[in-house]
Amino acid sequence: MIYFLVTFFAASLWSQTEFPCTTTYDELNIPHVTTQSTEEFYYCFGLHHGRDRAWELDYFRRAAQGRNAEVLGFSQLKSDLMMRLLDLPSEAEKMWRKFPDDKKKILEFYARGVNKGFETGKKAKEFIDLNYAPEEWKSQDSILVIYLQSFDQTRKTFYRDYEEELHKEKWGDKTVRLFDEDKVPWLNTILKDGEYKKRDEVVKTSSFKPNKVRLWNDFPSTFGIESGSNNWAVSAKKSKSGVALLANDPHLDLKTPMFWYWISIKSPTMHVIGGSVPGVPIVASGTNGKVAWGLTNSYLNSADSVFVNDVKDDQIETMRPTVYVKWWIFKLPFFFKSFEKLKTGERILPLETKSKDKLVLKWSGFSMEPSEISSLFDIFSSQNVSEMDRHLANVGVPSWNYVFADTNGDIGYRLVGRTYKHTEKIPLGIPTMSYEEFKKESFLDSSEHPQILKPKREYVYTANNRHWPSDAHFYGGRGYSYSFRGFRIDELLKEKQDLESYKKIQCDRQIVDARFFIPKFQKYLAAPVFNQWDFSSSDSSLAPPVYRRLMDLLMEEWKVNEYALFNLLDELSKDEIDELKEIYEDAVSEVSGRTWGQFHVVNFEHLSKNTDWKFSPEIPGIGDTHSVDPGTSKWNSDRNLYEQFSGASKRMVIELHKTPKIWLSLPGMNRFYDSRKDDAPWKDWKDCQYREVTF
Repeated sequence: MIYFLVTFFAASLWSQTEFPCTTTYDELNIPHVTTQSTEEFYYCFGLHHGRDRAWELDYFRRAAQGRNAEVLGFSQLKSDLMMRLLDLPSEAEKMWRKFPDDKKKILEFYARGVNKGFETGKKAKEFIDLNYAPEEWKSQDSILVIYLQSFDQTRKTFYRDYEEELHKEKWGDKTVRLFDEDKVPWLNTILKDGEYKKRDEVVKTSSFKPNKVRLWNDFPSTFGIESGSNNWAVSAKKSKSGVALLANDPHLDLKTPMFWYWISIKSPTMHVIGGSVPGVPIVASGTNGKVAWGLTNSYLNSADSVFVNDVKDDQIETMRPTVYVKWWIFKLPFFFKSFEKLKTGERILPLETKSKDKLVLKWSGFSMEPSEISSLFDIFSSQNVSEMDRHLANVGVPSWNYVFADTNGDIGYRLVGRTYKHTEKIPLGIPTMSYEEFKKESFLDSSEHPQILKPKREYVYTANNRHWPSDAHFYGGRGYSYSFRGFRIDELLKEKQDLESYKKIQCDRQIVDARFFIPKFQKYLAAPVFNQWDFSSSDSSLAPPVYRRLMDLLMEEWKVNEYALFNLLDELSKDEIDELKEIYEDAVSEVSGRTWGQFHVVNFEHLSKNTDWKFSPEIPGIGDTHSVDPGTSKWNSDRNLYEQFSGASKRMVIELHKTPKIWLSLPGMNRFYDSRKDDAPWKDWKDCQYREVTF
């Protein structure tokens, strides 16, 4: 009894302990936090997230739970239902129960800090306007956010399967030839000749009959389904200053509040600074003073959709989730949609039409082990690129490209995350297989992952491009981006680099794809607007508006992507030439003589898409879809212009001196995002103005 009381008293005292979290802020409102222990380190990490980004933490958690409709209304209903199909909270709970005790302690102290921060954070405008407060943050909620972020940014690999089915419907037997990505002139890969294992022969992609596939609804896009990213590093030998240099500019949806929360935090045993995702005590890209790291989406195949043709009724579970929806002052229950999943756990995707075959979602994240998540916390302790490589080799969260550099002047690259092992090209579209075949899928082990340490070429880069050329032993799928950015970065990295050249690469706004398409267009159009165009995309440019509108109208009308359009333009029929000219005239008419700065804007909409919360300015957009500094946009037919929705969510450059020098450009405010005083942060970001951040 005495032991029980002492233990209870100690636990209560432990749970109430608060730490001082000694903090100063720099001109970018980045907190520089000094702590006295590991426990305080993670407590203070959570405190700053909970205080400065409380609503964002709550939004991410609710998105993963399928509960945003409770506070945001009917607009979130279908998204919530689809997230209930994934049932990520159950996955996070199972993972938490198996999590190693030392890492549980990290998340427990972090959660305590978040909840302390909520005492201030709950006063954010979003909570006040919607008349609710954040629920208590639980330790396993951080695992839940990791699941959400990983699924959100890897699902492109199975959405590409749907796109290919649409292409097959339109182009039939021509699909394989038109959509071939192996022979386009801008193709480039992360690993070069001599840096990967080759295969004996190349197996060509086969074609098969189209499957008419229409999902009942789409999964919500929290971070941006079109998100990309660039990162690269050069060794001391390729640096004018004699130290390694690293750059990272993740491309996510440009929202308010920003996705990244920058923080510098140190204890007696570690010091780290960089960009973190609110909800998780991990610096995704930054430095610990010895090593710097940056990440991009890999788009190596870690998610698939498969028609399974022999699933029996007794292998299926049916569920009908209840989603509560805010209506006026009420929360109304909705439970009209039933979902199915296999009893082994795989989710069955809901189709608009019935099919005897079940469309099953495979995602490698569902099979992770606790060590594959907890290893993320080990990268803080890396002292050189070799240690960083060993730590990253244990990470199973799908699926990122890490580039890293150290103060010794060395660099490295490694893919992390569970990814499916394929040694043959996958047929276009959605495959059909038996249940036994479906269960046989295996994963690459860490030694088979794309990787290179201290490359002889003295530089490495990733831009969501392919990992291996077509003659490699392994095949990575077709979820990759189109390699235009990678082509341009590779081109610009050939020479020795320094801080200024790095900034110029990050802010390079050449419309790279136009270099390959304009000569083909001009064979048929001889358009004056394209004569003498240097493919730049400045605000005053007249050619980019016509080019972007022409490309999008063509791809929409002809149901092609960039690969197929490039191949199709080699030899058009007379009818196709006439149609091309007509679409060009439509593009010119819609542009109406406006410059790129007038025709292409970015407004940093609120993460919730609530137009009443307008905390950011609208400014001219930057770049274009395939620029190194991209301005990915969507057409707004009501406004007759392009609205940029994705781009560089931060630009970071780190010089690996003995005390690293960090240079940063952010598209918004790190804290106090709802109390805008002027447009300076956003305009500085557009103008590529960097601020030095003290390590």
